[in-house]
This record gives sequence, structure tokens and C-alpha cells, in this order.
Amino acid sequence: MEVIFKTIKTVGGYYVYDRSNNCIIKLSKEEFEQLQDVELKKVLPEQSSVMKKYQNKGYFRKNTLIEISHPYNCMLKHILSNHIEQLTIQVTQRCNLRCQYCTYGGFYDDHNRVHANVDMKWEKAKAAIDFYLERSMETKELTFGFYGGEPLLMFDLIRQCVEYIKQQVSNKVVHYTITTNGTLLNLQIANYLFENGFSVVISLDGSKKEHDEYRRFPDGSGSFDIVMKNLRMIRDAYPEKFKRIRFNTVLNPKNDYKHLKLYFEEDELIGESDVMTTIVDNKSAESVKFSDEFYRARAFEKFKLYLYMIGKIDIAYVSKLVIADYAFLKQKYQMLINNKPLGCKSHHGGPCIPGGKRLFINAFGEMFPCERVAEKSEVMKIGNLNKGFDMDKVRNLLNVGKITEKECKSCWAINYCSLCCQKADGGDHLSKTVKLPYCKISKENAYYDIAEICVLRELGCTFSEKGLSTYEKDDLSVEL
Repeated sequence: MEVIFKTIKTVGGYYVYDRSNNCIIKLSKEEFEQLQDVELKKVLPEQSSVMKKYQNKGYFRKNTLIEISHPYNCMLKHILSNHIEQLTIQVTQRCNLRCQYCTYGGFYDDHNRVHANVDMKWEKAKAAIDFYLERSMETKELTFGFYGGEPLLMFDLIRQCVEYIKQQVSNKVVHYTITTNGTLLNLQIANYLFENGFSVVISLDGSKKEHDEYRRFPDGSGSFDIVMKNLRMIRDAYPEKFKRIRFNTVLNPKNDYKHLKLYFEEDELIGESDVMTTIVDNKSAESVKFSDEFYRARAFEKFKLYLYMIGKIDIAYVSKLVIADYAFLKQKYQMLINNKPLGCKSHHGGPCIPGGKRLFINAFGEMFPCERVAEKSEVMKIGNLNKGFDMDKVRNLLNVGKITEKECKSCWAINYCSLCCQKADGGDHLSKTVKLPYCKISKENAYYDIAEICVLRELGCTFSEKGLSTYEKDDLSVEL
């Protein structure tokens, strides 16, 4: 059994992450260098005076992780019978666009389907809703998502679903979500979505140049102009409700980040709207390489976010393209200060309860952990509306860490792993070969996340709602 930790150096300090206690310890330079020698196996742990010093304080306990097992194993059946949080219904597999990077466009060599002329029948949609309602008795608020293809191709079915849900649910708050390419929006549809409290997200990749690069109709023409026409029509008719629309932009290697930023912040139509960003799927390998200029521009915007977090500038100067990173870092910070020790049984972070967090039911009535996994992958199919959940398959996905058990037991970043079952999809099985390359990336991300937090703390940030607040030295169990 070994002591597992990770040394972390920043411009302003020296630190070590202690896995056994899930905490950060601030070190002197001499302590850091001695622990680095232990980490590099130049010195045995028992020969290190620094190691002994902190072990006497309760840190650097020897590894007690004897089994990779998800903590929700014992509650799995109960959760899937009583506490499903969200249902996403695939109302159609059709789409009126052929976006060049779409995971359903047939451009990737994976296990996913392509756009098909398949719509969900009302009987299937009703059965999906009933299935969810019967298994969410303990869920305080219900969430229904509508997915495609392009879901607005089946607006009549969506409306039928909503009216049925209203009839069936009277004592709970109900949320509705939809993501659309915006080409089919009209005043009738917009009014219905607004009146029923839908969270509406429109896919928009920037100005006409950026958007039309990938988001095209089957004939190759761009979709930007029609989306803008529809949005202006809705804005003019419902100016206050229009502000509730959010936008999602897919960052891709052809983006000019500075131009993208200016567009989303200064455009007269959407300049005040919320924007989320996602990175184009990296399964296209060599074609997805961002330029140094792109990274430099994004890094500068992140730098301004940091300045806000330490109270040096107002949030008005922070780009909306990076503001969501604040919540992400705050979440990581909370994980660190909770100091939850590692037990003898544990599992890496990443996997949610398959089907319990955001159950996805496709047009055929097949069930998947969420809408992001590949529908043609047998290992990802966790049941169907006729037979219900296949609990063995659900448990297999939940415990995806089993396939890399040896590596996980000795991994310093097990608590901060971001890998779910999707990153191990081998088609008909969970694949260690597929998963391991993602492990390296996950550990690198964990290191930089923790280093970012250390630097921000050095500069006085305590991750309060307003960024800078009074520095409370003892809000961690050790000095940080």
C-alpha cells in the first residue's frame, strides 16, 4: 500500500494534494522539494521527515482503496424506481439541416446513428411520459426535454405531450426544455413555448461567417439569415420574453475568437442574451486543432475573469463566453473544502446514475443514460419501454471504473475524474483501450483546475458570489 499525492507548484507558492484526505496543503519550498523526491520515487516515504510531519497531523494516510465500486450501487434500484430527475424524449430523428460537425451527420467513425426519416409516435411519447411519472414520485420538480433531430419538426407532438403532462401533473413544478436550430421558429411556436415556460436554447455559432461555415441546409446553403429573420420577428412581437432565449455556440477551429466575442456582446439582436459555449466534438481527430491565436484570445478573456474573481474589475468587463467557468471553478473549490476522506470502496468522478439523472428515450422507445451517448451502441442501451430498465447494464455503466480498476486505485486524481461511460464506449462493451487515453486528459485537467484554485486563493479570492470577499484563512482544514 502506498501514499498517494500530487505536488503542485504555482508562481506564488508550493502545494501538495493529499488524496487520502481530499485536501490541499500549502508547503514551504523545502517541504515541496522533499515531497517531490518522494513522488518521483527518489526517496521512500518513510525516509521523508516532511511526510512524517504531516502523517502525525493525520494527513498522507496509506492508500486504503481496496475496491472500485460506485457508492450508489446499493440505492440504484430505488432511485430508478422513485427518483428519476429528468426525461428527454427524442421526438424525431429527422433534421432539416446537415451541420458539418453534427454527431448524427455521419462524419465520425463511431457507434452513432445518422439522421433518419423516423418520428416518435404519440403512443410511444405517452408511454415515455407515463414511465417517467411513475418513477419520479420522490422528485420534487419534473423536467421534460424535447430532442431531435430538429425537435420543432414535430411541434404538434410536443404540444400534445405538454397538454398531456398538464393533465397528469397537478402538485409539482414542471420544467420544459428544448434546443432548436431556430430555422422553424415562428410566432405561434414561440408564443406557445413562452406561455408554457420552456427553457429555449438556440444553436448559433456566431455571425453569418462563423455560423454558415458548418450549419447548412442539405443543399449546402447557410442557415444564418433565416435564423436571424425568425429571431427579429420574435423579438419585435415579444421583446420581454425574447430575453429568456439563450444561445449555444459550438467553438470550432475555424472560429476567430475575438470576432466571435465581439459579435455575441455587441450584436443589436442578441448582445444582451446569455451564451453557452461547447467545443466541437474531438472525435474528428486531426481536423479539430485550434490555432495558437484562438487559445491566446480565449486565455486573455479567462484572465479578465480571474481579475473579476479577485475584485480588480467589474463583471461588466468579463466576456459572456467565459463567465460560466466561474461556477465550474467554484464547484471544484467546494469539493476541496468539503475534505471528504477516501474510503476503502470508492469510484472515480464522472458517471451519473445512468437513466436516473437525465433518462433519454429515443423514437423507438429504447432507453439510454442521456442524449449524449451513441444510440447504435449496444452497451449504452439500458432498457426499453416494454421491459423497463436492464439493471445489469445500468450497474455496468455506473461502475465504469471497474475496467480500469488497477489504474484508478493508484490515481491521485480519482476524486476529480470527469470520465463517464461515454468515454469507454466500445460498441458492445466498455473498453479499457478506449478509456485510457481520456484518463491522461482527465488527470491533466484536474491538475490545472486545482492549480487555478491555488493561484486564485493566493490572490485573495474566496469564491463568494461577488468574487472577492474577506480572506478567511481557516475556511480550509489546512493552510492554503
